[in-house]
Amino acid sequence: MKVSIIDLIGNELARIFPNIPIYRENQKGGFEEPSFFVEKIVTGVKPELFNIQMRKYSYQLVYFPKLDDSKADIENVEDILLDNLTQLTDYAVIRDRNFKQSDDNTLLLTFGIQVRAHKIDETDKQRNMKFKGKIADGR
Repeated sequence: MKVSIIDLIGNELARIFPNIPIYRENQKGGFEEPSFFVEKIVTGVKPELFNIQMRKYSYQLVYFPKLDDSKADIENVEDILLDNLTQLTDYAVIRDRNFKQSDDNTLLLTFGIQVRAHKIDETDKQRNMKFKGKIADGR
């Protein structure tokens, strides 16, 4: 079963901020405030020996703050994310976290998830062997 990294990110955010909505698709009517929006930016792959790949998935997290006192809200959420959004439980460490407060009054966080991946070998191995034979001296 393939793990959805974006779902794992959403689970971590829901654990840290249980009452704030998390979106992964654009909303026609705009985003509720406060809320988070998560999207994948780019994926990088470096091949290694023995069919192993080092994959780096880059994501962007946008926080839309409360309308009243938004600067203080952004600083508070940034501190909470700095302390708590450090790994995806039972999956990978969150690397290269960069925070930026944008001109349109949102908090932007870019980060990467790095994993070693290998192809699944579905060939038959260690099956029961059907063998017909005798001992060399005929007994």
